[in-house]
Amino acid sequence: MGFLGFIRFNFIKVAAALVVLSCLCTKVAYAHEEPSNSQVRFALSRPSTAVETPRFTLYFPSTKEDSGIPLDKLAKSTLEVLDDTYEELSQQFKVRPKQKVVFRFLTPEEFKRYTGAPAWTSAMYLRGEVSIPVSKEKRPNPVELRRAIRHEYTHAVVAELSGKRCPAWLDEGLAQMMEGDVNPLLGPALRKWNDGNKEVMPLEWLQNGFMGLNEQIVPAAYAQSLFSTRLIVERLGYTAVLKYLDQLRKGEEESDAFRVAFGLTSRDFERKLALHIAIWAKGSEINP
Repeated sequence: MGFLGFIRFNFIKVAAALVVLSCLCTKVAYAHEEPSNSQVRFALSRPSTAVETPRFTLYFPSTKEDSGIPLDKLAKSTLEVLDDTYEELSQQFKVRPKQKVVFRFLTPEEFKRYTGAPAWTSAMYLRGEVSIPVSKEKRPNPVELRRAIRHEYTHAVVAELSGKRCPAWLDEGLAQMMEGDVNPLLGPALRKWNDGNKEVMPLEWLQNGFMGLNEQIVPAAYAQSLFSTRLIVERLGYTAVLKYLDQLRKGEEESDAFRVAFGLTSRDFERKLALHIAIWAKGSEINP
């Protein structure tokens, strides 16, 4: 999804925006169409090198020529990021994730064919696995790779804690919070939406992923998701978020789970959210 219809960029800004956008355009497996069997076979048929730990399985292209970087270095740095993220999420939620997560490093061609993602997408959580493209022509930027790994692993943990029932707005909000620095496109996108509409996007719009939204409002959707999630975490803490996810995992109706965990209905939350965003939009703070 592009932002070109959303805001005018000069050529240099367009190039920079595509790099930043890569961390936004990730998909959640349970919210989107799964690939066909032929796509899965294609992605898994290429010889690969596996690295196993108790928590993760990493698959890499079989040779350095396929990835452009030493595989031992890539494996070491990936596991360091994953272990750190695992510990952070465990401390936040006061529960240690149990499911082992698979990470597949594919060539850009394999990644695109397996996921159907644009060439600039940096990673994707799909079918319970994380896929990441690596290229011998262009080595991955360590900072962006770290952000992508943390973002996608957060999706995997949220899927486990919620029984794959977490709404996309909260799922993406939590994943963005784990990335690190806020994407610089989010603040302007949310202010533009607020100026033009004076109301928040209904959470119902952001329930099952953002792929069905008009691409012009996708940046604001990510921004509002981050703002909404921060508001909940700052007011109620990760304990309330875990309670909500746990209620969903146990099969509770989403409206009941929301009220039990957060102490108000989703509609009341939307009203409070609108007030907070309106105050923020008039202030000088840049990020949502």
